[in-house]
Amino acid sequence: MSTQMLRASYSISAPTLKRFNAVVPQGERSRIMECLMKQALLERESELEKIAQAFMRDAEFSACRDDEALWDLTTNDGLEEPK
Repeated sequence: MSTQMLRASYSISAPTLKRFNAVVPQGERSRIMECLMKQALLERESELEKIAQAFMRDAEFSACRDDEALWDLTTNDGLEEPK
């Protein structure tokens, strides 16, 4: 199965784009930009994961966690068709 490729248009300052195009060969530009995007995604997702973990460990959120656990018990209570 091949990955679908999409074209995108982004605004980049002229000096930066000119330098990038001068240094990076044409056949490598998309691959490098994709790698940079993946790196940015990992950094942002990691930050969101840290925030979520801190939230889940917060003592003031314990009542909500307890309520969630009680609701989770109802998922197999026989009132719904199994998924």
